[in-house]
Amino acid sequence: MTEEYRAAGFKERVRYYAEILNPLFDPTPHKTSDRFFEFVCVLVRPGGIHGPEWDPWYESQAILDDLGNLGTLELPQALFPDPGRTRVRLSLLSYCHLTEMNLPYALVANLLRVRLGAKYDMSPFRDLYAPVGKKNPSPLQKMRPPSPGKKIGRIKRLAEEAKLAEVARAFESIYDKTIRNAVYHSDYTLSHGEFRLLDDFHLSKEKGYSSPVVEWKELSELFTNTFAFYTALFSLYERCRRSFGDFADAFIPFDALKGILQLVFDEDQRLAGFRVYWPNESLSEYRRIESVSEGVNLVLDPDGSINFMVGLYASKPGSFSPLVEHDCAPVYAEIPGTMIRPFWPEDLKIYKLP
Repeated sequence: MTEEYRAAGFKERVRYYAEILNPLFDPTPHKTSDRFFEFVCVLVRPGGIHGPEWDPWYESQAILDDLGNLGTLELPQALFPDPGRTRVRLSLLSYCHLTEMNLPYALVANLLRVRLGAKYDMSPFRDLYAPVGKKNPSPLQKMRPPSPGKKIGRIKRLAEEAKLAEVARAFESIYDKTIRNAVYHSDYTLSHGEFRLLDDFHLSKEKGYSSPVVEWKELSELFTNTFAFYTALFSLYERCRRSFGDFADAFIPFDALKGILQLVFDEDQRLAGFRVYWPNESLSEYRRIESVSEGVNLVLDPDGSINFMVGLYASKPGSFSPLVEHDCAPVYAEIPGTMIRPFWPEDLKIYKLP
C-alpha cells in the first residue's frame, strides 16, 4: 500500500466522521440570545480562573504532535533496531492519550446538552465521579474520575435524545477498552505482525470471535479511525471558533436585566470569551486566551452553569431594568480601552458602533 493511498484513505475517514459530527457545531438551533450564550460557553469552556500553562488541552495537543512527529522521523538503526515496532508503540501511546482526554468528551456532551435546550455544564460528568476509599464530606476527598466508557454512555443517552445517535456510535467504534487496558497495564507484546494480549481477549470485528491476538491490519484500522475521528472533531471545533468573525465588535441585546453581550476574540480571530455590559455600569467578562483563563463578576452555579454578578440592584427600580433607579437613565460601562459605551437599542437587534 503506497503512502499516497494511505493518506487518501485517512482523509476519507476524516470526511466520514466530519459529516457525523458537523451537526453538533451548527449554530442554527441557538437563535435566541440565551441559547446563543450557552453555545458560546461550550466553545470557550468557562470555568475556574488560572494562569499560564494550567489548561491540559494545550499540553495534550503538544504531546500528540510530538508523538506524531517522532513517528515520521528516519530512526537510526543503532538506536531503534525495529523501527516498525517503534512506530506502533508511538501510535499506541497516541491512541491511549486521545481516548483518555477529557476535553473531547466534555465538548461533545455539552454540544448535545445545549442542542437539547440545557445549559452549558463546566463538568458534565461530575456525578459519575466516585470517592476513593472511605467517603467523607471533606473537600479533600479523593475522587476517581469516570472511565471513557462511562462518559461514552452519557454521550450515548444525550445523542439518542438529540436524534444524533451516530455521534455516540462513532465514539463507541473507536474506544477499545481491551487495548487501552493492555497498554496502560503493560500487559501486551508485539510480535510478527501481531499485538498479543497476555491476560485478556479481543473481539475481532472482522473474524467475529475473541482471541488474545490482534493482527496488525485490525490494529491499524483502529488507529486510522481513531485519529481520523479526533482530527475531524478538533478541526470542526477550530473552524467553529473562527466562524464568529461577523460578531467582532458587535453588541447583542441579552436578557431581562438589559445586559448587552459582546464576544471576545484572540489574536487569531478565534472566539475566546464574552463580555456582558449591565445598565448600572457593571461589567462581567470571561476569556480564555491560549492557556490563560480570566474572569470577573462571574458566578459558577452549583449545576455547573455560568451566571453573573451584576452589581447593585436599584432600591426603587424603574421600568427599564431592575438594575436602574426609576429616576435615572441606564449607564453602561465603557468598552475596555476606549471611552465608548454601548447602549440598549430601541430596535432589539445586534448592532455595531461606528
